[in-house]
Amino acid sequence: MRKIILTGLLAVVLNVSAQTDPNRIYRKHFFWGIAFTGTYAKSKMNLDPVFWQRQDSIAAIRPGGQAGGGFGGSVAYRFGRNWELKTLTMLQLHQRDLQYQWRHGPGPTIKMETISFDLPLTLKYRSSLHGNKRFYVLGGMRWSYDFQSNEDLIIGVNKPLVALKKNTFYYEYGAGWEFQLDFVDLSLELKMSNGINNGLANKIPDSYYSGSIQSLFPRLFSLSLMAQN
Repeated sequence: MRKIILTGLLAVVLNVSAQTDPNRIYRKHFFWGIAFTGTYAKSKMNLDPVFWQRQDSIAAIRPGGQAGGGFGGSVAYRFGRNWELKTLTMLQLHQRDLQYQWRHGPGPTIKMETISFDLPLTLKYRSSLHGNKRFYVLGGMRWSYDFQSNEDLIIGVNKPLVALKKNTFYYEYGAGWEFQLDFVDLSLELKMSNGINNGLANKIPDSYYSGSIQSLFPRLFSLSLMAQN
């Protein structure tokens, strides 16, 4: 029985590794798919010049990040033999942190939670097939709308809160491995997205918190598993 099971598993592995029809993908131009993504979100921060003039108890601000995730669907258009224009509509959940340090000890950690609708548009270039595998690179732009943004919230001077804007624009780039099976293409993709616009909202000049920051540019690292027909 064990020999039969091992033989069956070996047959499955060999079938996946064997080259499928190499021209299947070239018989059509439009594709759709699904994706599941793991993310790590943080921010690039620039301190306001007023921070260096402070004579009070604040000593440092350090941006941090947290893991998150998302899921969505993709639509792609192939042109030429190796190029693809693709959009991947995503619903994502992640969190960014700001750790404050007082001169006499640790300060609060401000959490900026995000539930976002993301719409990227990327240009993808594939290599030629080797067996049933190929490598690809991509680059493009992303628009992100944050449903949990505190941009419209009135924030008091002493309230430990930093708000991010609802709308953020990113440029992004990445690479991945694509595996062509009989009826679907699976890909594992690593991508980095960097915010273009200053995401800091509702800056309060006299606040310890937002008043010490000049700009926040959200960043997002993602690892995606995708299936495309």
